[in-house]
Amino acid sequence: MNETTEFRSPRDSDGHGTHTASISAGHYVFPASTLGYARGIAAGMAPKARLAAYKVCWNSGCYDSDILAAFDTTVADGVDVISLSVGGVVVPYYLDAIAIGAFRAIDRGIFVSASAGNGGTACLRW
Repeated sequence: MNETTEFRSPRDSDGHGTHTASISAGHYVFPASTLGYARGIAAGMAPKARLAAYKVCWNSGCYDSDILAAFDTTVADGVDVISLSVGGVVVPYYLDAIAIGAFRAIDRGIFVSASAGNGGTACLRW
């Protein structure tokens, strides 16, 4: 880990984690617009929710061990919803850390929302 460019905490250095957290629990923002269009109020899906953030990606990449550890920690912490925006190489489900972690969480009654990929040109890192 390069401590001059990233933090040894859930805090992010490039805005991706902040962006994905605001989708889940961002507070109401007014006035909001996109380049001056679509003016109105912006908010996350549950703006009054309490949020816990777990970091699984580093400048060196997103490792299956970190993804699975985060799923285990969220389940142990008793969260109600897991929302993650992590993508990578397509592999069979039995080798996919996100599928494995999500299955364990869902089996314990936790709703899991995951991106359907995260490798497009708008992706900051994955």
